[in-house]
Amino acid sequence: MKSILIIEDDIVFSRTISNWLVKQGMKTQCVATIAEARRAIAGKPFSLILADMRLPDDNSLSLLEWMRERRCTVPVIIMTNYGEVENAVTAIKLGATDYLRKPVQPDILLELIVGIKEGDSGKPSFYRGESAKAQEMYRQIELIACADISVLLRGASGTGKEHVAHEIHERSHRWNKPYVPVDCGTVPEELAASEFFGHLKGAFTGAESDKAGLFRTADGGTLFLDEIGNLSYRTQVMLLRALQEKRYRPLGDTREYPFDIRLVAATNENLEKAIAEGRFREDLFHRLNEFTIHLPLLAECREDILPLADFFLEEANAELGKRTGGFDREARSRLAAYQWPGNMREMKNTVRGAVLLTPDGERIAAGSLAFSVREADGADASETLALNDAQKEKEYIMRALEETGGNRKEAARLLGISRSTLYEKLRKYGFQ
Repeated sequence: MKSILIIEDDIVFSRTISNWLVKQGMKTQCVATIAEARRAIAGKPFSLILADMRLPDDNSLSLLEWMRERRCTVPVIIMTNYGEVENAVTAIKLGATDYLRKPVQPDILLELIVGIKEGDSGKPSFYRGESAKAQEMYRQIELIACADISVLLRGASGTGKEHVAHEIHERSHRWNKPYVPVDCGTVPEELAASEFFGHLKGAFTGAESDKAGLFRTADGGTLFLDEIGNLSYRTQVMLLRALQEKRYRPLGDTREYPFDIRLVAATNENLEKAIAEGRFREDLFHRLNEFTIHLPLLAECREDILPLADFFLEEANAELGKRTGGFDREARSRLAAYQWPGNMREMKNTVRGAVLLTPDGERIAAGSLAFSVREADGADASETLALNDAQKEKEYIMRALEETGGNRKEAARLLGISRSTLYEKLRKYGFQ
């Protein structure tokens, strides 16, 4: 049973939230000041702290600093009024798990609470880099989050574009409205109109019921168009027309509907080159590119490499139920020297695979790190992986299947590959 400390000086609101949480099967304790909160935290363990930003004797930022000094890792959710977003962002930097704007919506609060596992450290679900380039990127996110303009995220695969898009949404005034991501590479040209604008029953063969498109689903919120460069030229024309007119018409409908969405698009492609080659519309590019954020390569943020590896190690330990004891000296040296062509996604998969191979309580050795392109000692990028890497890959697969009780779907997820790729490798290595 989760035990929740509520820090709120509005007694009526505090009791209302407390009673509602108790009905959801949780235990609560209510206090009205920071001093009372410190005594409560020092006296017994809590699963979660729900704290108002401003309290009679101090604010919750001082409580977060006090907790950090004492290495207290209870997750904290801050409740703020609309005008306190800047303080909420500071709270996140001090270790708060999340923040909610008042009036707090019970369903959103419950979703956050359920998402926090017992024993969570309160650390964010994504590593925020401390390097100069990472900090500049986050400064730009804060700068434009509440400005209702279209944003184009540009960066190589694995640099975290979807995370940045979601962060922009969460920091915007649309935070409590839908966030709808779509992989443009999965939208076939013949179904694009239906996917984006929806259709009525009978609009075409196979349309057996009405369908709400992405524009309606995201109305009021944020629509994230990942890998925008993968849209066909015909789909680009259709999308541009809707954005210019700020209206769309579902297939089979005679009426047009207005929409209110914030667009965030992302690409790892050189769109200027695609425009020059006639593969991407210049007018759509300018429509999407009201503000550009460039996501740096991991190799450009070398001071973030080892902290990020430690972050993924903790994440993998929690996900796999392991107790791996960190990286040994040689492993850390190789992690720091490697160029990470696949960026954060490659590192996450590399660390997860190493955790799978390492017994509980032991440190990860350099030999357990499978680099996808070349070893960190500077081998030529065109060099193929050594033969013993096939044996290592086989070990990864066997360990993943053991960890998941033979569930191939889950094993593929742990390995960071698709199920079809896993099946191919199973055949390759003679697994039944």
